[in-house]
Amino acid sequence: MTTKTDYKVTASIFMAFFLLIVAGNLMLASSFNFPDILRESPEVRFTLFQNNQGTIIPTYYLMGLTSILQIFMAVAMYHLTKKGRLLDLFALTAGVLSGVFQVLGFFRWVILIPMLSNAYNTKEISSEVIFFLEKFANTYLGMTVGEHLGSLFTGLWLITLGIALVKNAAFDKKLSWLGLVSGIALSIQSYEPVNSSALSFLGTISIALWALYVVWVLVMSILLFQKKDETSLQTVHWGVWLFGLILYLANVVPALL
Repeated sequence: MTTKTDYKVTASIFMAFFLLIVAGNLMLASSFNFPDILRESPEVRFTLFQNNQGTIIPTYYLMGLTSILQIFMAVAMYHLTKKGRLLDLFALTAGVLSGVFQVLGFFRWVILIPMLSNAYNTKEISSEVIFFLEKFANTYLGMTVGEHLGSLFTGLWLITLGIALVKNAAFDKKLSWLGLVSGIALSIQSYEPVNSSALSFLGTISIALWALYVVWVLVMSILLFQKKDETSLQTVHWGVWLFGLILYLANVVPALL
């Protein structure tokens, strides 16, 4: 049986994810030229990291926490929506894997890169070796595991969860479809790191695609705070949709200009 407390706890997890990921992205954009820095040369990226690591390391720790919250979000939504279907287990698995992959990507900036930074300062290892290791970490843990697999499985979670929510009469259909569309967008965008030359246009619009997901998380959080039981239909107020649209445009328009 799903209780009102279950909905409020899940809503709190979603809201915490939203606040942390927005704050983290803003802080990294100002101190680390994120996300464009991830496509720069190792020398440029490493130098900027050393200059601002006092801000970058704790911020990436916060981003790592969003990955852990992603796992709890997947588990909580499974509890709220499970109907004994294979689809529910697919959604749970995809959501948990999404968080695991992103943890590996984010936490390299908390542990591995600071270690390389210290080795560089003490000249324990030659700069050529350090830049190679940083490039390897960025290519494998960052682009392959964190960006590609993390985004792909976030997209698959949203697609499978979206299908389940569309079939659930107790959830707003517009919100369910937004999650489904966001999942398709993220699944497609996840292939940009795999072939960055042929799919470079996906990198240009990545903020627009990820912003869909972030807005969906916010709106879902507000809906879950209002939800009282598992049978009554809970719709999203037009004011919430308007706020979500303004938030989306405020993030996307400056990035595309």
